[in-house]
Amino acid sequence: MCPQQEKEALDDLSTELELADEDDPVLYKVGESFFSLRHSRAMNRLQSDLESVESQIEATSTQAHQCETTMKELKVILYAKFGKAINLDE
Repeated sequence: MCPQQEKEALDDLSTELELADEDDPVLYKVGESFFSLRHSRAMNRLQSDLESVESQIEATSTQAHQCETTMKELKVILYAKFGKAINLDE
């Protein structure tokens, strides 16, 4: 599952947990296993997982932006060297 989809799933889960009864245990998935947690602990774990996914998304976005910047710089160099003999645009 990609980080964006995982974030959406965690947001949905957060909404569901807010509506759930606080006295009932929550089955929380970790890897391939489910663990029974108290409602408050599940909410804390969910918040931690959500922050982790958001930092992953931010890191990926930053890396993509750096790649785009590098590509633009390389295009300028290649166009300066080859002129119209090369076509790098989509």
